[in-house]
Order: sequence, then structure tokens, then C-alpha cells
Amino acid sequence: MKLVTITKTKLTTKPISISFNHLSEKDIDTVFLIESQSSKHPWTKNQLLESINNPVNLGYALIYKSEIIGFLLAMPSIESVDILNIVINSNYQRKGFGRALIERLIEALLKRGVSEVLLEVRVSNVSAIEFYLSLGFKEISVRKNYYTKNSNELLVKEDGIIMRLEISTFINT
Repeated sequence: MKLVTITKTKLTTKPISISFNHLSEKDIDTVFLIESQSSKHPWTKNQLLESINNPVNLGYALIYKSEIIGFLLAMPSIESVDILNIVINSNYQRKGFGRALIERLIEALLKRGVSEVLLEVRVSNVSAIEFYLSLGFKEISVRKNYYTKNSNELLVKEDGIIMRLEISTFINT
């Protein structure tokens, strides 16, 4: 007869200390590096700078251990906001940092009376789609042949999925 010893351990979670700064031009090198390393289809440095410097846009840098590990750029309108870009350094993905950026955005939007968040994602970006669905985003439309598949074959296109999040739904989850 074998005796089996079962040890029960209590799961513990360490609180992660993060902060947010408004994105500024001084952050461009770090933001561009994160964008370039984390995306198969990165924005150019100029595209990032234009979005950061646009006074209408909202831009947040996520700071962890004194370094920028992610960012979010969004363009508000009267009742909605379009997420233009959200990226987390690949070393920190799937750890809740993307959700933290979305929560920071929603916190700012509640003060503005904005009711919905919109975004568009490549149909091939399955992990991003799954992330957005987990937050409560819903697919509302498809833009056929919207994105260039890659820079070598400019005529090869892929669809973009437009997704919406009702802020009231997110708050109640």
C-alpha cells in the first residue's frame, strides 16, 4: 500500500504597481521600439508622432518598474472614442496590462460622458480579437480587403473587423 501526501497551498497574487503618463513626443523612441517589436504591421515613427501630437487624441503610456511597457492611442468624438493603437511590450503580454490600459481609457471617458469604444482589428490578429472579446467588445461590422497583408505584396489584402464596447457593459463586469 502506497501512502500519498497531499499538500495544500494557498494561491497568492502579488499586486502589480503600475502607473500611467500622458504620451508625449519625448516617449517616441520607446513607443516606436515597442510598436516595432510587437507588431507584424507596425506604425511608422511619423504615424505615432502625428497621433501623439494631435491635441484631440488621448494617449497613455503604461509604466511598470519605471519603464514604459505599453501604450494606447485613441481619438475621441462626441459620444464615442476610436482606439487607434494599443500595444504591450511582448515580454509583458497576457499579464493584465492591456486590460489596465483599457480601464485607464474608460476612466477618462466616463468623465467626458462617452458611451462607447470602437476599434478595428485585422482578421488575422486572433489573439487581439480574443482579448477584445474577453473585455466585452462585440463585432459589429467587417471592412472587406481593408488592410494590406504585407509590404511585399501590396495587392494582397485582408479584412478588418470593427468592434464596439458599450462602456456601461464594461463597468458592470
